[in-house]
Amino acid sequence: MSAGEILAVRQIEKRYGGVRALKGVSFGIRAGEVHALVGENGAGKSTLTKILGGSVKADAGEFILDGQSSHYGGLDAAKAFGIETVQQELELALPLSAAENIFLGILPSRRGFVRRRECVARAGEILRSLGASFDPAALVRDLTVPDRQVVEIARALARKSRILLLDEPTAALSQFETARLLDRVRSLCGQDVGIVYISHRLDEVIDIADRVSVLRDGQNVGEFRRGELCRATLAEAILGKELEAVSYEKKRRAGAPAVVVQRLNVGSAVADLSFEAEQCAVVGFFGLLGAGQSTIAAALFGDARNAGAERSRILVHDGLPRSPSDAVSWGLGYVPADRRHDGLALSLSIRENLMLASTRSVTRLGFVQRSRSRRRALEFSRRYDIRMRDVEQPARELSGGNQQKIVLARWASVGSSILLLDEPTRGVDVGAKAEIYRELREFARRGGTALVFSSDAEEIATVCDRAYVLQRGRLAAELEGADMTTDQLLAAALQ
Repeated sequence: MSAGEILAVRQIEKRYGGVRALKGVSFGIRAGEVHALVGENGAGKSTLTKILGGSVKADAGEFILDGQSSHYGGLDAAKAFGIETVQQELELALPLSAAENIFLGILPSRRGFVRRRECVARAGEILRSLGASFDPAALVRDLTVPDRQVVEIARALARKSRILLLDEPTAALSQFETARLLDRVRSLCGQDVGIVYISHRLDEVIDIADRVSVLRDGQNVGEFRRGELCRATLAEAILGKELEAVSYEKKRRAGAPAVVVQRLNVGSAVADLSFEAEQCAVVGFFGLLGAGQSTIAAALFGDARNAGAERSRILVHDGLPRSPSDAVSWGLGYVPADRRHDGLALSLSIRENLMLASTRSVTRLGFVQRSRSRRRALEFSRRYDIRMRDVEQPARELSGGNQQKIVLARWASVGSSILLLDEPTRGVDVGAKAEIYRELREFARRGGTALVFSSDAEEIATVCDRAYVLQRGRLAAELEGADMTTDQLLAAALQ
């Protein structure tokens, strides 16, 4: 056990069936420290985090708590030691107030009655210690995503946490909201809370971490201290090879328009927006979270209420699709921001998920031809390098990057000519992200049109030929060529 570590695990092993998820992993955390855990999707980060948090039991290994060997394991033991987990998917009761969520299960009471004033006052103290300014009596459903994240962290502090496990805490946040959250994480270190920080965003890991442990294929492959950290070093440790520089030649408008929209309005979210996207191009829509880009994607896929445009043409079709089935028949494919809830049927197999949009092609007399369905699923799994045991494996067992590849491959299997991609690399590791970018550029090279809707300025600057910048549902700027840099995109979004 390293000096000062309040919790350490040594030589942890975990198997799922015939797969060794963890192979002798060691890890430790000190009070007042941010120890980041990074690796590719499927490297073992989530399994290790669940073992630390008590929701999964290790098959073998040693646990050391405050310098003493322990039989630690299980949720009760983790909570008794002061370990709390904030998942990427927030677990809040939306109809209740922030204060009620913070003290849920331990509400201050007297003679069976909740002392609401005390609840709000104590919640306010915790929130102020995190730099939050919103009213603790506000309903969680009325709070922004970053403020909800703070409520989750405050709930952990209300339980006198010694160690906080943060799993992709900024996945749904913009760059500015991320900066605010990182400031709050730093303030926790000043309260002697140990932070285990899991993220695919290497820049923020370098910014926040005191130490970084890298997992690859279920094993420790490196530990770095603050002065040793740089993006190239971390990427190479994560991938086991040097990360190839991702750079694409940006094309000026040359192809025929595939999508033309004039004066699009969607309720109060998008107002009088006109744009076009040509064939053989990747066109970006950039804005801070809530700027309207996700609403535009849904409208183009026929999935937005109260959407209308004075003139719209998608390939040879006039008007907007009236439903997702219309959109699919017109050659559109849609990759939603929340792949787990909106893009995949997690309980179904990889094969079934790949064939969801092309069932007719593998059906005869109303019955799915399993052998034909399997051949096509294997073909597209290989083309998109989906890492799996077999196409009959449940989709929920795959890493985030491989799940995203399933959604992309699904639309390739039906020959979609226009792809709408909402936050396409959210929660995806550095290697899978580069693969997705290459697939998008190859899709455009073959004559397709890709529309990328993202709050990640670096992503838009990297993969897109040009970009529309949005601000509160309106067009703020259009950038291309040398003007389309990360700084210029952010400046236009804030002007």
